[in-house]
Amino acid sequence: MPTYFVKATMAKFKGFGHPVTLLLCLFVLIVSGCTTVPTPQNGNMEQEEYLEIIPEGPTEGTALEDQLPQPIETNTKKFIDKLNQTEPPQGVSQDPIANPPYNDKRKISLLLPFSSKSSRLREEAASMLKAAELAIFDLNKDDILLSVHDTSGTTQGAEKATKSAIDMGADLIIGPILANSVKISSAKAKQYNVPIIAFSSDIKVASKGIYLLSFPPESEINRLVNYAASKRLKRYAYLGPESRYGLRVQKEFVDAVINTGGEITGSETYTGNDIAEMQEPAKKLADFYVKGVKKIRKNNGRGLMSYDAILLPEGGTSLLSLAPLLPYFDVDPTKVQFLGTSLWKNEETVREPALNGGIFAAADDKNKVKFLSGYEKIFEEEPSRLAPLAYDALTISETVTKDSSSSIIENIERIEGFYGIDGLVRFGNDGIPERGLAIYKIENGRFKVISPAPKSFSLELN
Repeated sequence: MPTYFVKATMAKFKGFGHPVTLLLCLFVLIVSGCTTVPTPQNGNMEQEEYLEIIPEGPTEGTALEDQLPQPIETNTKKFIDKLNQTEPPQGVSQDPIANPPYNDKRKISLLLPFSSKSSRLREEAASMLKAAELAIFDLNKDDILLSVHDTSGTTQGAEKATKSAIDMGADLIIGPILANSVKISSAKAKQYNVPIIAFSSDIKVASKGIYLLSFPPESEINRLVNYAASKRLKRYAYLGPESRYGLRVQKEFVDAVINTGGEITGSETYTGNDIAEMQEPAKKLADFYVKGVKKIRKNNGRGLMSYDAILLPEGGTSLLSLAPLLPYFDVDPTKVQFLGTSLWKNEETVREPALNGGIFAAADDKNKVKFLSGYEKIFEEEPSRLAPLAYDALTISETVTKDSSSSIIENIERIEGFYGIDGLVRFGNDGIPERGLAIYKIENGRFKVISPAPKSFSLELN
């Protein structure tokens, strides 16, 4: 597959008053029309992670598909053609690989699925690239070169993109998004000691030198259970799907509860997202709750409830189907603390009466206000869900590549971490992110922060 090399140019974008050197290297994007692909189904780990990362929005194959923006390959080609109108600096070779002209620059490569068969992933890639551009301009450093490589949303594409980035002398690679692509990119990058900051939420692909700038559910569950334990909740129940995500959450939930001195007294799972599949396990836990209430009444108010809190790790329409089943079967949400994950952070969630009073852990949105304003002003559209991660990845990259007294890996693993749009994050030598998260409560139709996210890791997370 041929590669376009866009000569370094002092580019000014709408809304920016200062120039910055921007190096773009993109694979030629060739797709046949706007072929619709099926929505990923359960059973494929890569596809399931895709749904975890981008759970909202229309599914492909619906009438809404026609309303989606023009595929990214067209917009990218126009961008390349526009930059190609600029002649290279005098004396610079036309062949960047044979004669790298920017050896005094810090080289950062961004790997994203610009030509993925999934329109939603193409849109994510386009928005993340814009966020990265915004970060580059905000940083205003003339010694940073950003190269951009297309993974095509496949493992083969990820391997080629990683090789291209390394051939161009990348000091640090940002991306890919999905776990299998990260695994392939990691193998290639480690051969050349090039660290990666990727966006997968699957901690199995993390390792020393391969860091995940994402929101693994494990960190959310730990934050949530520690907060619940500080409020003297001891007995917990679990009701969730038998998906890869659900099983990860369930395992971490059990571990976190035990580590805080609590116990799991009830646990039920179901397959799929059909309410008919949810009813029986919901009723079993409800009957267990009602049995405990009757026992306490019989003992004149003495005794323990069957469970003080219940975790519902769902989002979107699945959550709206699951949550009302519990009060329908006589679980009192004012007596039992409903717990959730960041999948709850959806405007539809606050309108569900059964979830009023429910709590969950997520990034504090107040840090995003400036980014959202700047992004919308420059690009005249709202950023995608993962765009803030791309912005933070660029700002972290600038920080860790400027200190030559220690290695990039040592700088990434600094104990104080980094503070960005999505709040506080630091990376262990296992590549797994530790997040500083807020605790939200659904109260009267809105999200309310009841425990702010910390601004340094010296603060206690509860």
